[in-house]
Amino acid sequence: SIVVFVVSVGWGTLHLWFIYRSIGSVQMPRRIGNLEIVEAVPQRILLAGTLLAGLAFGIGLAWGSGDWWMQALIASGAPQYGVADPILHRDVGYYVAELPWAETRQSYALLASLTAVVVVSLLYVGIGSLRFRGIRPQASPHARGHLGLLLGCLALVLAWGALLDPAEFVAGLHGAVVHPVIDVRIPGDGVVAVLAIATAVVSVAWAWWDRPQAVSAAWAVLIAAQVTVYGLVPGLGRGGPRTGRAADTTFAADRLALERLAFGAEGLTAQPADSAPRLARGPAGLLVWDPSRVAAVVVRSGRLERGTTVAGVALAPDLAAGAPAWLVASAPDDTALARADPPPDWTAVHRGAWARAGPPLAAVETDTGLATRDVPFGGAATWFGPGFSQYAVLPGAVASGPRGIELDGTWQRVALAWALQSPELLHRESRGGLLLWRRGATERLARLAPFAAFEAATPALADSALWWVTWGYLDADYFPLVEPLHAGDRLVRYRRAAVLGAVNAVTGETRLWLAPGHDSLAAAWGRAFRGLVAPAESIPAWLRGRVVYPSDGLRLAAAAFARAQQDTIAWKPLTSELYAVIAAGSSGGGGDGGDAVWRAQAFSEGGRLQAIVAGVMAEPGPRLFAWRQALPDRLPSVVVGSSETRPGAARVWLAAGRVLIVQARFAEPESGTAGGRADASPRIESVFITWGDRNGEGRSVAAALRDLLASGPLGAAGDTSVAARWREARSLAAEMDAALARRDMEEFGRLYRRLLEALGVPRPKLAPRP
Repeated sequence: SIVVFVVSVGWGTLHLWFIYRSIGSVQMPRRIGNLEIVEAVPQRILLAGTLLAGLAFGIGLAWGSGDWWMQALIASGAPQYGVADPILHRDVGYYVAELPWAETRQSYALLASLTAVVVVSLLYVGIGSLRFRGIRPQASPHARGHLGLLLGCLALVLAWGALLDPAEFVAGLHGAVVHPVIDVRIPGDGVVAVLAIATAVVSVAWAWWDRPQAVSAAWAVLIAAQVTVYGLVPGLGRGGPRTGRAADTTFAADRLALERLAFGAEGLTAQPADSAPRLARGPAGLLVWDPSRVAAVVVRSGRLERGTTVAGVALAPDLAAGAPAWLVASAPDDTALARADPPPDWTAVHRGAWARAGPPLAAVETDTGLATRDVPFGGAATWFGPGFSQYAVLPGAVASGPRGIELDGTWQRVALAWALQSPELLHRESRGGLLLWRRGATERLARLAPFAAFEAATPALADSALWWVTWGYLDADYFPLVEPLHAGDRLVRYRRAAVLGAVNAVTGETRLWLAPGHDSLAAAWGRAFRGLVAPAESIPAWLRGRVVYPSDGLRLAAAAFARAQQDTIAWKPLTSELYAVIAAGSSGGGGDGGDAVWRAQAFSEGGRLQAIVAGVMAEPGPRLFAWRQALPDRLPSVVVGSSETRPGAARVWLAAGRVLIVQARFAEPESGTAGGRADASPRIESVFITWGDRNGEGRSVAAALRDLLASGPLGAAGDTSVAARWREARSLAAEMDAALARRDMEEFGRLYRRLLEALGVPRPKLAPRP
């Protein structure tokens, strides 16, 4: 950024100095009594104004270039994937590393040359050295030479842009990549580049050859060519017929392969439903609790220290011998701190109880709810992690305690007090203390690896030590033939897990490794940050056994898989969030490996399950699977809530080739209702299990499973008694009410037809046409 700033200031100052040299003198009228005199402005004032204007020009031109050094760094060591796009036959590493830096430089050069042309032209018009007769410019020799060189630079930058345009087009920056547009736009870029070079020659020649009509004609032809190639012809090409079915089929196959590479879904194909791995402990492997409800129970249990709240919840079956269990970690509650009356003083916030949190807890799922237990922990308090937004000052360093900045020197404390806007650091009590700064997990990792975007950290316990673990992703707006997908509030054409980060909650130790299964771009960043990012092979065994598949990676891979299917026009995710499943691990199918935590997302269409996409961290690296039924099972009715209850998230898996769904309904009274209390904890009211065409219901997973097994063999006829039909009608009526509330009339009509079928009401026949 310093280099960009110096170049920008030099560029602006140089052109303003040329204009300053062409000005003989500037005279300002002054009035003294009844006399009006003309006074020349001193040359030193004009020179100072020129330098200040050049500085302002350079600051504006260099604004926003603070992260350009990362583009330059990765472009200098561009990765090689060994995979080329089918149009320009360039390695895809060019698109994710070299093209962004080339486009940034071209855009900067275009902005610099265009603004210089505009500013210099206006100044020459102001001093009378440039006039226009129609569209033909007339200028003094000095102004003509200056503007001729600037127009030549501008034309060369446009030629550079035309040479980059084919790669930008293939990368998807200029609309859909289809064969008719390819056949027109890429050859047209060559024509534009030739015309731009010719225009540059004519513009520079204008400095010595005073033929303004030639300059005007050259620029008119260049602008017309750009409008035609980049505006008119592509629009006509996209609306025209396709060039051929064979070419389109090859193009679609290449697009599919590149999309899977861009979103980390290589090798993901649909597999038979009976190849899904077995569940650990039967349906209990499908969890009924979710992190938000676990956090609510722990907050209301009274086990957290005063002034703290839940900062993170992670599934940890090893805490309860394989049973569904959650690791819960806490952090200072900034909301409670803001509401405290009277507010605590500086010492309490930065030295006392508000600066730390207590040890982690375990929440174990039982038949009666969640049981909160202690876990083996080697410290008395935690100092780092999500939610630790305030800095802390400890009396001094301890060998096994937090690591921070020792407050020794006077000037050091002055600088830190200014940076933190905390004059208390200058007090005598702070001398010799230990400053803990930037205590958030993702904040610390982002300082070490600014090239990656980290997701929310989750807690992990190993050898009585609490760590905050998170994945860091690499994003790119450029990738050949790939249609973008939503990643949060952004549209990206490339996003993959690149690094794995961990922060010790007690000491603040921060470590980074390349992610297992990383690609060439991540490896290039690892080489660039050698010493900060360790190889994936050095990830400790305890961490390998506790990380789960990256959330954003699975979400994007599942979305790309669904989009690639031929019948996915109406596919919708069955749940808004990913869910966890405890099933067979590294084998990914037959259950030969140990149990592991899977992450999954199910898709449905027309009331039937279409596919389940799931990921697991296996011994060799991350693995993705997708399962589809040959004849999709119909999904059961949606569990609905009331003013006293709320439905939990549905967990979907495949057991013996049939759909297995476990879902709970929680008693969560609304505040303000008769049963609503601010301190009421969620509790399970009912658990529903569906396997194929069999259903079970009970107060716990075990009770619902017993009810399901008592309902007869799989494939037996459903209960058609009046009581069963009445229960189904009531459930459908509740679903219709929910659909009507959200104004989904299509869903309302579908449920209405099902209600008629359940009640045995014959559907009316349409009158025949006359």
